[in-house]
Amino acid sequence: MIQGEIKGIVFDLDSTLVRSSIDFPRMKRRMIAILEANGVPSGLLSPTDTTVVTLEKANETWDENGTPDADREPVLAQVDQVMNQTELEAIPLVEEIEGAADAVRRLKERGYRLAILTRGHHDYAIGALKKTGMLEHFDLVLARGETPRPKPYREALEHTAGLMRLSLDEIIFVGDNPIDSTCAENAEVRFVAVITGRTGREEWMKRGFKIILDSVKELPEIL
Repeated sequence: MIQGEIKGIVFDLDSTLVRSSIDFPRMKRRMIAILEANGVPSGLLSPTDTTVVTLEKANETWDENGTPDADREPVLAQVDQVMNQTELEAIPLVEEIEGAADAVRRLKERGYRLAILTRGHHDYAIGALKKTGMLEHFDLVLARGETPRPKPYREALEHTAGLMRLSLDEIIFVGDNPIDSTCAENAEVRFVAVITGRTGREEWMKRGFKIILDSVKELPEIL
């Protein structure tokens, strides 16, 4: 059981509530090609990096080269378009992780304020939640570019909690990825790990987490 009063629950989206078929390797290759064509040295960026790290490396290079914002903005707009298009193409194939919709409904009926915090495109998040019947249960959906800084930075959860009209100690964050847990740690927010993504129970235990669920389906039972 989680100790202390909880008024709100923030969820990651992909691999936490839904399974999607976003072609991330293809998306990252296209992003890298655009950035390398605009001043970022070949070989600096890796498809294994998160999109946040990729863009940070690009901006660091541009900072070193003195690249003005006016030259960066159209490049970043191209990158964003690639990310958006790839995600939106995946909506028809989105599926609910078994039991997620029912768990979310039960939590909402019990009076919790519910939010999504994702690094995906807003339209993709809305489309995925609609397709799986969960959208109506959420008070807030925050996607890429809608927080001052993205996960794993503290500001992502600070901003989310503020819009929920809750303090950080009144919320928990539920996610499947170490990026989610790092965000929670940075914001000093309680974290619940699920093993419906690539991070398994053993890995979460090695990282020191004690609340590890097979899926979101189990969440109502521990609150």
